[in-house]
Amino acid sequence: MSSLLTSVRVHLTWALLALGALLASCGGGGNSGSPTTYTSVAMAGELLTYTVDPVALTYSYTITESQFNLNGKTGSGTLVRNNDGTYSPSGIPNARIVILPNGLLLGAVRERFGAAVVTVPIIGLSNPVTAVNALAATYNYLHRGCLGALCTTNLGTFVIAANGTWSSCPSANLGAGACPQSGRNGTLVSRGNGLWQVMEGSTDVGTALGFNSAGQNVLVIDLKDGRAGGLGIGLVVGAQQATMTSAQTDGIWIAGTSNGHWAVFTTSGNDITLNNFDGTPISNVSGTFSANTPWQGVATTNGGGMGFLAGNGVYVLETANGYAELGVKLR
Repeated sequence: MSSLLTSVRVHLTWALLALGALLASCGGGGNSGSPTTYTSVAMAGELLTYTVDPVALTYSYTITESQFNLNGKTGSGTLVRNNDGTYSPSGIPNARIVILPNGLLLGAVRERFGAAVVTVPIIGLSNPVTAVNALAATYNYLHRGCLGALCTTNLGTFVIAANGTWSSCPSANLGAGACPQSGRNGTLVSRGNGLWQVMEGSTDVGTALGFNSAGQNVLVIDLKDGRAGGLGIGLVVGAQQATMTSAQTDGIWIAGTSNGHWAVFTTSGNDITLNNFDGTPISNVSGTFSANTPWQGVATTNGGGMGFLAGNGVYVLETANGYAELGVKLR
């Protein structure tokens, strides 16, 4: 996927800061026919509630925890229903809202995060799990964190035990044994209503929420760790390790980017073809990926990106140039 976005940048000379999604089990857009509220995490490191009414074609959100002094900030607007089953929010014409029938949502908010007003993708869960032992698993994860102007992305693994303790391993598979390099560890402490305080020693580094999608756990963490050498301000998306198959990856996908761009692409077997970029039809831009490489559940693109499926119809990806993508499967 990263190779496709890089190709778009080369062919169209647009600088693309990727933030998207690379994965999903089965997919498909859909809606419940009534307003649904999603507990959500923004790429910028904000925790918010996001409500979508696909019948009245409206949306609203409230930022509940903020690293940019936006606590209590609200926003709302109307939606346009697109032919592909997605929605476009008012005021953010290039963005998309995608509602999956399993309780996951990919959307976007446009706010002043720091010095500029920017469009930031969000990922939301409608029914977070409330028992810590339900989160016990080995996960692949994507970490995107910023300390001041320096932002980093990395992919690795972490393990959550049934008692809520956790340990992580950057850039390697902790599920295969001991971590070959220094990782992190800590505990999850319940805050109620499916929210979990992520503790590293005595430091609260963020808020986690978990979800089970077709037997696979998905965990999203709102990071607020501003310490030198800390995890930064941003997010972590984790997915329980599972073997990736073409039945899960074949289909049409939509990916959102950190600077407000959106792309649509098709995957068949190990081939990827870009179909659309910011509403512009694209042809002859293609790439490939290798599934379950370098470890279970991870895919590596021919351009050097690495990603994994994160539940029914969602993917996350670290690009070769160190950015992140969030995406969902349309069908």
